[in-house]
Amino acid sequence: MTGTDKDIEQLIEPVEVDTSRKPDGSIKAPIRRYQTNIPMILMILVMLSFGMVVLFSVSAPDAYGLFGDSAHFLRSQLIFTVLGFVACILISFLPPKLFDNRFMMFGAYAVSLVLAIVTLLFGAGGAEHGASRWLTIGSIQFQTSEVIKVALVIAFAGWRSLICSMRAKGKIKSKTPGRQMLLDAAVDFIIPVVTAALVDVVIVLQPHVSCFIIIAAVIFMCAVSSEIPIKSWIVGGLITLLLAAIVGTIGIAVAPASTRDRIMRNYAHVFKRIAIYNADDEEEEEISSDDTRQVDNAMNALGSGGMWGVGIGNSRAKYNYVSEAQNDYIFSIYVEETGFVGGLILIILYLIIFAMCMQVIWRADGVYARTVATGCTTLIFVEVFLNLAVELQVIPSTGVTLPFMSYGGTAQISLLIAYGFILQISRYRTKPKQIKEAKA
Repeated sequence: MTGTDKDIEQLIEPVEVDTSRKPDGSIKAPIRRYQTNIPMILMILVMLSFGMVVLFSVSAPDAYGLFGDSAHFLRSQLIFTVLGFVACILISFLPPKLFDNRFMMFGAYAVSLVLAIVTLLFGAGGAEHGASRWLTIGSIQFQTSEVIKVALVIAFAGWRSLICSMRAKGKIKSKTPGRQMLLDAAVDFIIPVVTAALVDVVIVLQPHVSCFIIIAAVIFMCAVSSEIPIKSWIVGGLITLLLAAIVGTIGIAVAPASTRDRIMRNYAHVFKRIAIYNADDEEEEEISSDDTRQVDNAMNALGSGGMWGVGIGNSRAKYNYVSEAQNDYIFSIYVEETGFVGGLILIILYLIIFAMCMQVIWRADGVYARTVATGCTTLIFVEVFLNLAVELQVIPSTGVTLPFMSYGGTAQISLLIAYGFILQISRYRTKPKQIKEAKA
Protein backbone atom coordinates (compact mmCIF):
# COMPACT_ATOMS: atom_id res chain seq x y z
CA MET A 1 0.00 0.00 0.00
CA THR A 2 1.38 3.43 -0.99
CA GLY A 3 1.55 6.44 1.28
CA THR A 4 -1.36 8.04 -0.56
CA ASP A 5 -3.50 4.93 -0.06
CA LYS A 6 -2.75 4.98 3.66
CA ASP A 7 -3.77 8.64 3.87
CA ILE A 8 -7.07 7.90 2.13
CA GLU A 9 -7.69 4.94 4.44
CA GLN A 10 -7.15 7.16 7.47
CA LEU A 11 -9.62 9.70 6.09
CA ILE A 12 -12.39 7.18 5.64
CA GLU A 13 -11.94 5.53 9.04
CA PRO A 14 -14.99 6.90 10.87
CA VAL A 15 -14.16 5.62 14.36
CA GLU A 16 -11.00 4.87 16.26
CA VAL A 17 -10.52 3.55 19.77
CA ASP A 18 -7.48 4.72 21.69
CA THR A 19 -6.33 2.17 24.24
CA SER A 20 -2.81 3.50 24.86
CA ARG A 21 -1.25 3.14 28.30
CA LYS A 22 -0.96 5.73 31.03
CA PRO A 23 2.49 6.72 32.38
CA ASP A 24 2.03 4.23 35.22
CA GLY A 25 1.59 1.38 32.73
CA SER A 26 -2.18 0.94 33.07
CA ILE A 27 -4.38 0.99 29.97
CA LYS A 28 -6.44 4.10 29.39
CA ALA A 29 -10.22 3.81 29.14
CA PRO A 30 -11.30 3.53 25.49
CA ILE A 31 -11.93 6.89 23.85
CA ARG A 32 -13.99 6.87 20.67
CA ARG A 33 -12.78 9.34 18.08
CA TYR A 34 -15.44 10.18 15.50
CA GLN A 35 -14.24 11.32 12.11
CA THR A 36 -16.17 12.76 9.20
CA ASN A 37 -16.07 10.71 6.01
CA ILE A 38 -14.35 13.36 3.89
CA PRO A 39 -14.14 11.31 0.65
CA MET A 40 -17.90 10.69 0.68
CA ILE A 41 -18.60 14.39 1.19
CA LEU A 42 -16.21 15.34 -1.60
CA MET A 43 -17.84 12.82 -3.95
CA ILE A 44 -21.35 14.11 -3.33
CA LEU A 45 -20.13 17.67 -3.86
CA VAL A 46 -18.60 16.60 -7.18
CA MET A 47 -21.84 14.88 -8.17
CA LEU A 48 -23.99 17.88 -7.19
CA SER A 49 -21.75 20.33 -9.02
CA PHE A 50 -21.74 18.07 -12.06
CA GLY A 51 -25.52 17.87 -11.86
CA MET A 52 -25.90 21.67 -11.79
CA VAL A 53 -23.89 22.03 -15.00
CA VAL A 54 -25.85 19.30 -16.76
CA LEU A 55 -29.21 20.62 -15.55
CA PHE A 56 -28.50 24.15 -16.81
CA SER A 57 -27.42 22.88 -20.21
CA VAL A 58 -30.43 20.59 -20.55
CA SER A 59 -33.14 22.87 -19.11
CA ALA A 60 -32.19 26.25 -20.55
CA PRO A 61 -34.52 26.14 -23.62
CA ASP A 62 -37.58 25.04 -21.62
CA ALA A 63 -36.83 27.53 -18.85
CA TYR A 64 -36.55 30.39 -21.32
CA GLY A 65 -39.71 29.37 -23.15
CA LEU A 66 -41.78 29.00 -19.98
CA PHE A 67 -40.36 31.75 -17.76
CA GLY A 68 -38.28 33.98 -20.03
CA ASP A 69 -35.22 33.03 -17.98
CA SER A 70 -32.89 30.27 -19.11
CA ALA A 71 -31.51 29.87 -15.56
CA HIS A 72 -34.90 29.47 -13.85
CA PHE A 73 -34.61 25.71 -13.19
CA LEU A 74 -30.94 26.08 -12.21
CA ARG A 75 -31.68 28.73 -9.60
CA SER A 76 -34.54 26.76 -8.09
CA GLN A 77 -32.50 23.57 -7.99
CA LEU A 78 -29.56 25.39 -6.44
CA ILE A 79 -31.77 26.51 -3.55
CA PHE A 80 -33.07 22.97 -3.04
CA THR A 81 -29.55 21.58 -3.25
CA VAL A 82 -28.16 23.99 -0.65
CA LEU A 83 -31.05 23.20 1.72
CA GLY A 84 -30.59 19.48 1.16
CA PHE A 85 -26.83 19.60 1.62
CA VAL A 86 -27.15 21.57 4.87
CA ALA A 87 -29.65 18.97 6.12
CA CYS A 88 -27.29 16.19 4.97
CA ILE A 89 -24.33 17.58 6.94
CA LEU A 90 -26.47 18.38 9.97
CA ILE A 91 -27.86 14.83 10.12
CA SER A 92 -24.37 13.37 9.71
CA PHE A 93 -23.29 15.09 12.94
CA LEU A 94 -26.36 14.13 14.98
CA PRO A 95 -25.89 11.03 17.15
CA PRO A 96 -27.89 8.00 15.92
CA LYS A 97 -29.55 7.60 19.33
CA LEU A 98 -31.73 10.59 18.44
CA PHE A 99 -33.31 8.42 15.72
CA ASP A 100 -32.86 4.92 17.15
CA ASN A 101 -35.73 5.04 19.66
CA ARG A 102 -39.42 4.22 19.93
CA PHE A 103 -40.64 7.79 19.58
CA MET A 104 -38.80 8.30 16.28
CA MET A 105 -39.79 4.83 15.03
CA PHE A 106 -43.53 5.32 15.60
CA GLY A 107 -43.34 8.96 14.51
CA ALA A 108 -41.63 8.12 11.22
CA TYR A 109 -44.17 5.41 10.45
CA ALA A 110 -47.11 7.66 11.38
CA VAL A 111 -45.79 10.38 9.07
CA SER A 112 -45.45 7.84 6.24
CA LEU A 113 -48.96 6.46 6.60
CA VAL A 114 -50.64 9.86 7.06
CA LEU A 115 -48.84 11.40 4.08
CA ALA A 116 -49.76 8.43 1.89
CA ILE A 117 -53.45 8.58 2.84
CA VAL A 118 -53.71 12.38 2.57
CA THR A 119 -52.04 12.30 -0.85
CA LEU A 120 -54.42 9.56 -2.00
CA LEU A 121 -57.43 11.63 -0.92
CA PHE A 122 -56.33 15.18 -1.70
CA GLY A 123 -53.18 14.91 -3.84
CA ALA A 124 -52.63 16.70 -7.14
CA GLY A 125 -51.43 15.13 -10.38
CA GLY A 126 -54.14 12.93 -11.82
CA ALA A 127 -54.81 13.45 -15.48
CA GLU A 128 -51.68 15.46 -16.19
CA HIS A 129 -49.10 13.19 -14.57
CA GLY A 130 -50.93 9.87 -14.30
CA ALA A 131 -50.86 9.78 -10.49
CA SER A 132 -51.69 11.87 -7.41
CA ARG A 133 -48.23 12.56 -6.04
CA TRP A 134 -48.17 16.16 -4.82
CA LEU A 135 -49.57 18.02 -1.84
CA THR A 136 -49.93 21.79 -1.94
CA ILE A 137 -49.66 23.87 1.22
CA GLY A 138 -50.01 27.55 0.38
CA SER A 139 -47.47 28.27 -2.35
CA ILE A 140 -45.41 25.17 -1.53
CA GLN A 141 -45.93 21.98 -3.50
CA PHE A 142 -44.04 18.84 -2.54
CA GLN A 143 -43.98 15.19 -3.51
CA THR A 144 -44.91 13.19 -0.41
CA SER A 145 -43.52 9.89 -1.68
CA GLU A 146 -39.96 11.22 -1.39
CA VAL A 147 -40.47 11.86 2.33
CA ILE A 148 -42.19 8.50 2.82
CA LYS A 149 -39.26 6.55 1.37
CA VAL A 150 -36.76 7.87 3.93
CA ALA A 151 -39.23 7.77 6.84
CA LEU A 152 -40.01 4.08 6.25
CA VAL A 153 -36.31 3.21 6.39
CA ILE A 154 -35.99 4.91 9.80
CA ALA A 155 -39.17 3.21 11.05
CA PHE A 156 -38.13 -0.26 9.86
CA ALA A 157 -34.61 0.09 11.28
CA GLY A 158 -35.98 1.34 14.60
CA TRP A 159 -38.34 -1.63 14.88
CA ARG A 160 -35.64 -4.18 14.16
CA SER A 161 -33.30 -2.51 16.65
CA LEU A 162 -36.03 -2.59 19.30
CA ILE A 163 -36.83 -6.27 18.71
CA CYS A 164 -33.17 -7.31 18.80
CA SER A 165 -32.67 -5.37 22.03
CA MET A 166 -35.74 -6.93 23.66
CA ARG A 167 -34.70 -10.42 22.55
CA ALA A 168 -31.21 -9.92 24.02
CA LYS A 169 -32.89 -9.07 27.34
CA GLY A 170 -35.04 -12.20 27.17
CA LYS A 171 -38.32 -10.32 26.79
CA ILE A 172 -39.62 -12.12 23.68
CA LYS A 173 -40.46 -15.59 24.94
CA SER A 174 -43.40 -17.99 24.74
CA LYS A 175 -44.25 -21.11 26.71
CA THR A 176 -44.14 -23.64 23.87
CA PRO A 177 -41.83 -24.04 20.83
CA GLY A 178 -44.77 -23.71 18.42
CA ARG A 179 -45.96 -20.46 19.95
CA GLN A 180 -42.38 -19.20 20.11
CA MET A 181 -41.98 -19.84 16.39
CA LEU A 182 -45.16 -17.88 15.62
CA LEU A 183 -44.18 -15.08 18.01
CA ASP A 184 -40.74 -14.79 16.40
CA ALA A 185 -42.26 -14.77 12.91
CA ALA A 186 -44.70 -12.05 13.96
CA VAL A 187 -42.21 -9.65 15.53
CA ASP A 188 -39.36 -10.37 13.11
CA PHE A 189 -41.21 -10.41 9.79
CA ILE A 190 -45.00 -10.05 9.77
CA ILE A 191 -45.38 -6.82 11.75
CA PRO A 192 -42.62 -4.75 10.07
CA VAL A 193 -43.26 -6.05 6.56
CA VAL A 194 -47.06 -5.83 6.69
CA THR A 195 -47.06 -2.32 8.18
CA ALA A 196 -44.63 -1.14 5.51
CA ALA A 197 -46.68 -2.93 2.85
CA LEU A 198 -49.79 -1.11 4.07
CA VAL A 199 -48.18 2.23 3.22
CA ASP A 200 -47.01 0.80 -0.10
CA VAL A 201 -50.54 -0.36 -0.96
CA VAL A 202 -51.92 3.13 -0.29
CA ILE A 203 -49.23 4.52 -2.60
CA VAL A 204 -50.03 2.10 -5.42
CA LEU A 205 -53.71 3.08 -5.12
CA GLN A 206 -52.86 6.74 -5.85
CA PRO A 207 -51.66 5.25 -8.29
CA HIS A 208 -47.89 5.70 -8.04
CA VAL A 209 -46.47 2.45 -9.35
CA SER A 210 -42.82 3.50 -9.61
CA CYS A 211 -42.78 4.56 -5.94
CA PHE A 212 -44.47 1.27 -5.04
CA ILE A 213 -41.61 -0.61 -6.73
CA ILE A 214 -38.92 1.50 -5.08
CA ILE A 215 -40.38 1.13 -1.57
CA ALA A 216 -40.81 -2.62 -2.06
CA ALA A 217 -37.13 -2.91 -3.05
CA VAL A 218 -35.99 -0.73 -0.15
CA ILE A 219 -38.01 -2.63 2.47
CA PHE A 220 -36.85 -5.97 1.08
CA MET A 221 -33.20 -4.95 1.37
CA CYS A 222 -33.80 -3.55 4.88
CA ALA A 223 -35.28 -6.93 5.86
CA VAL A 224 -32.35 -8.81 4.33
CA SER A 225 -29.79 -6.72 6.23
CA SER A 226 -31.56 -6.60 9.61
CA GLU A 227 -30.70 -10.08 10.89
CA ILE A 228 -34.15 -11.64 10.53
CA PRO A 229 -33.73 -15.39 11.22
CA ILE A 230 -34.34 -17.78 8.31
CA LYS A 231 -37.15 -19.52 10.20
CA SER A 232 -38.95 -16.19 10.65
CA TRP A 233 -38.51 -15.49 6.93
CA ILE A 234 -40.13 -18.79 6.00
CA VAL A 235 -42.95 -18.86 8.55
CA GLY A 236 -43.64 -15.13 8.39
CA GLY A 237 -43.47 -15.08 4.60
CA LEU A 238 -45.96 -17.92 4.22
CA ILE A 239 -48.40 -16.36 6.69
CA THR A 240 -48.07 -12.95 5.01
CA LEU A 241 -48.71 -14.41 1.55
CA LEU A 242 -51.73 -16.30 2.86
CA LEU A 243 -53.17 -13.17 4.47
CA ALA A 244 -52.55 -11.15 1.29
CA ALA A 245 -54.30 -13.78 -0.84
CA ILE A 246 -57.32 -13.88 1.50
CA VAL A 247 -57.65 -10.09 1.74
CA GLY A 248 -57.15 -9.67 -2.01
CA THR A 249 -59.74 -12.31 -2.87
CA ILE A 250 -62.30 -10.83 -0.48
CA GLY A 251 -61.63 -7.33 -1.80
CA ILE A 252 -62.13 -8.37 -5.42
CA ALA A 253 -65.30 -10.33 -4.57
CA VAL A 254 -66.89 -7.57 -2.48
CA ALA A 255 -65.96 -4.57 -4.66
CA PRO A 256 -68.68 -3.52 -7.14
CA ALA A 257 -67.93 -3.82 -10.85
CA SER A 258 -67.94 -0.03 -11.19
CA THR A 259 -65.25 0.26 -8.52
CA ARG A 260 -63.07 -2.35 -10.21
CA ASP A 261 -63.49 -0.57 -13.55
CA ARG A 262 -62.55 2.78 -12.00
CA ILE A 263 -59.43 1.28 -10.45
CA MET A 264 -58.40 -0.22 -13.79
CA ARG A 265 -58.90 3.16 -15.48
CA ASN A 266 -56.57 4.71 -12.92
CA TYR A 267 -53.80 2.46 -14.22
CA ALA A 268 -54.45 3.28 -17.89
CA HIS A 269 -51.19 5.26 -18.07
CA VAL A 270 -49.27 2.24 -16.74
CA PHE A 271 -50.74 -0.12 -19.32
CA LYS A 272 -50.07 2.42 -22.06
CA ARG A 273 -46.40 2.73 -21.05
CA ILE A 274 -46.06 -1.05 -21.21
CA ALA A 275 -47.76 -1.07 -24.62
CA ILE A 276 -45.39 1.64 -25.87
CA TYR A 277 -42.42 -0.37 -24.64
CA ASN A 278 -43.70 -3.47 -26.47
CA ALA A 279 -44.85 -1.56 -29.56
CA ASP A 280 -43.89 -2.90 -33.00
CA ASP A 281 -45.10 -2.50 -36.57
CA GLU A 282 -48.03 -4.85 -35.99
CA GLU A 283 -49.50 -2.63 -33.29
CA GLU A 284 -49.58 0.67 -35.16
CA GLU A 285 -53.37 0.92 -34.81
CA GLU A 286 -53.18 0.88 -30.99
CA ILE A 287 -49.98 2.88 -30.48
CA SER A 288 -49.43 5.96 -32.64
CA SER A 289 -46.14 7.62 -33.48
CA ASP A 290 -47.18 10.48 -31.20
CA ASP A 291 -47.40 8.01 -28.29
CA THR A 292 -43.85 6.79 -28.88
CA ARG A 293 -42.40 10.22 -29.71
CA GLN A 294 -40.87 10.80 -26.27
CA VAL A 295 -39.20 7.40 -26.11
CA ASP A 296 -38.06 7.48 -29.75
CA ASN A 297 -36.58 10.97 -29.51
CA ALA A 298 -34.80 10.12 -26.27
CA MET A 299 -33.24 7.06 -27.91
CA ASN A 300 -32.27 9.14 -30.97
CA ALA A 301 -30.59 11.64 -28.64
CA LEU A 302 -28.60 8.83 -27.02
CA GLY A 303 -27.45 7.56 -30.40
CA SER A 304 -26.65 10.93 -31.95
CA GLY A 305 -24.06 11.69 -29.28
CA GLY A 306 -21.60 9.18 -30.70
CA MET A 307 -18.33 8.72 -28.86
CA TRP A 308 -17.64 12.32 -27.80
CA GLY A 309 -21.02 14.05 -28.13
CA VAL A 310 -22.13 17.18 -29.95
CA GLY A 311 -20.81 19.47 -27.20
CA ILE A 312 -22.20 20.97 -24.01
CA GLY A 313 -25.20 23.15 -24.83
CA ASN A 314 -25.50 21.88 -28.42
CA SER A 315 -28.23 19.26 -27.98
CA ARG A 316 -31.04 19.39 -30.51
CA ALA A 317 -33.41 16.99 -28.71
CA LYS A 318 -33.84 19.35 -25.74
CA TYR A 319 -35.71 21.83 -27.95
CA ASN A 320 -39.05 20.14 -27.19
CA TYR A 321 -38.23 16.95 -29.07
CA VAL A 322 -37.93 15.40 -25.60
CA SER A 323 -40.48 17.13 -23.35
CA GLU A 324 -39.41 18.12 -19.81
CA ALA A 325 -35.89 16.95 -20.58
CA GLN A 326 -34.72 18.19 -17.17
CA ASN A 327 -36.66 15.41 -15.44
CA ASP A 328 -37.04 11.78 -16.56
CA TYR A 329 -34.87 11.89 -19.70
CA ILE A 330 -32.00 14.10 -18.59
CA PHE A 331 -29.48 11.31 -19.17
CA SER A 332 -30.39 11.06 -22.87
CA ILE A 333 -29.77 14.76 -23.47
CA TYR A 334 -26.58 14.62 -21.42
CA VAL A 335 -25.24 11.71 -23.51
CA GLU A 336 -26.19 13.53 -26.72
CA GLU A 337 -24.00 16.44 -25.62
CA THR A 338 -21.11 14.47 -24.08
CA GLY A 339 -21.30 11.16 -25.95
CA PHE A 340 -20.52 7.65 -24.79
CA VAL A 341 -17.49 8.91 -22.84
CA GLY A 342 -19.57 11.42 -20.89
CA GLY A 343 -22.20 8.80 -20.08
CA LEU A 344 -19.50 6.42 -18.90
CA ILE A 345 -17.95 9.09 -16.66
CA LEU A 346 -21.31 9.73 -14.99
CA ILE A 347 -21.89 6.01 -14.40
CA ILE A 348 -18.39 5.69 -12.92
CA LEU A 349 -19.16 8.55 -10.50
CA TYR A 350 -22.28 6.72 -9.36
CA LEU A 351 -20.30 3.48 -8.96
CA ILE A 352 -17.68 5.22 -6.81
CA ILE A 353 -20.35 6.59 -4.48
CA PHE A 354 -22.04 3.19 -4.42
CA ALA A 355 -18.75 1.50 -3.44
CA MET A 356 -18.29 4.03 -0.61
CA CYS A 357 -21.83 3.39 0.64
CA MET A 358 -21.23 -0.36 0.50
CA GLN A 359 -18.15 0.08 2.65
CA VAL A 360 -20.29 1.89 5.24
CA ILE A 361 -22.81 -0.98 5.17
CA TRP A 362 -20.04 -3.57 5.49
CA ARG A 363 -18.54 -1.87 8.55
CA ALA A 364 -21.85 -0.82 10.16
CA ASP A 365 -21.99 -1.80 13.82
CA GLY A 366 -25.42 -2.97 14.94
CA VAL A 367 -28.78 -3.79 13.39
CA TYR A 368 -30.04 -0.21 13.30
CA ALA A 369 -26.90 1.14 11.64
CA ARG A 370 -26.72 -1.60 9.03
CA THR A 371 -30.44 -1.36 8.20
CA VAL A 372 -30.39 2.43 7.81
CA ALA A 373 -27.25 2.38 5.66
CA THR A 374 -28.67 -0.43 3.50
CA GLY A 375 -32.09 1.19 3.11
CA CYS A 376 -30.75 4.63 2.18
CA THR A 377 -28.19 3.19 -0.23
CA THR A 378 -30.86 1.04 -1.88
CA LEU A 379 -33.16 4.05 -2.19
CA ILE A 380 -30.58 6.12 -4.05
CA PHE A 381 -29.28 3.46 -6.39
CA VAL A 382 -32.55 1.73 -7.22
CA GLU A 383 -33.63 5.10 -8.58
CA VAL A 384 -30.38 5.41 -10.53
CA PHE A 385 -30.92 1.93 -11.99
CA LEU A 386 -34.58 2.53 -12.90
CA ASN A 387 -33.87 5.85 -14.61
CA LEU A 388 -30.95 4.53 -16.67
CA ALA A 389 -32.86 1.34 -17.51
CA VAL A 390 -35.77 3.41 -18.84
CA GLU A 391 -33.56 5.69 -20.91
CA LEU A 392 -31.74 2.70 -22.40
CA GLN A 393 -35.16 1.11 -23.10
CA VAL A 394 -34.45 -1.92 -20.93
CA ILE A 395 -37.75 -1.46 -19.07
CA PRO A 396 -40.94 0.58 -19.71
CA SER A 397 -41.09 4.22 -18.66
CA THR A 398 -41.45 4.66 -14.89
CA GLY A 399 -41.26 8.40 -14.31
CA VAL A 400 -38.29 7.98 -11.95
CA THR A 401 -35.81 10.85 -12.08
CA LEU A 402 -32.02 10.56 -11.97
CA PRO A 403 -30.72 11.21 -8.42
CA PHE A 404 -28.65 14.40 -7.94
CA MET A 405 -29.06 15.27 -11.63
CA SER A 406 -32.75 15.70 -12.52
CA TYR A 407 -34.78 18.75 -11.53
CA GLY A 408 -36.99 18.31 -8.47
CA GLY A 409 -36.88 19.98 -5.07
CA THR A 410 -38.44 17.33 -2.84
CA ALA A 411 -36.44 14.53 -4.47
CA GLN A 412 -33.16 16.44 -4.17
CA ILE A 413 -33.66 17.29 -0.50
CA SER A 414 -34.90 13.81 0.44
CA LEU A 415 -32.06 12.00 -1.32
CA LEU A 416 -29.49 14.27 0.33
CA ILE A 417 -31.11 13.53 3.70
CA ALA A 418 -30.79 9.81 2.93
CA TYR A 419 -27.13 10.39 2.08
CA GLY A 420 -26.78 12.26 5.37
CA PHE A 421 -27.97 9.18 7.27
CA ILE A 422 -25.32 7.11 5.51
CA LEU A 423 -22.69 9.66 6.56
CA GLN A 424 -24.09 9.52 10.10
CA ILE A 425 -23.61 5.75 10.25
CA SER A 426 -20.13 6.17 8.78
CA ARG A 427 -19.25 8.62 11.54
CA TYR A 428 -20.85 7.07 14.62
CA ARG A 429 -21.86 3.47 14.05
CA THR A 430 -18.97 1.61 12.42
CA LYS A 431 -16.84 -1.11 13.90
CA PRO A 432 -13.96 0.58 15.72
CA LYS A 433 -10.36 0.28 14.67
CA GLN A 434 -7.99 -0.38 17.53
CA ILE A 435 -4.98 1.90 17.76
CA LYS A 436 -1.82 0.07 18.68
CA GLU A 437 -0.78 0.41 22.31
CA ALA A 438 1.96 2.89 23.01
CA LYS A 439 5.24 1.34 23.98
CA ALA A 440 5.99 1.48 27.68
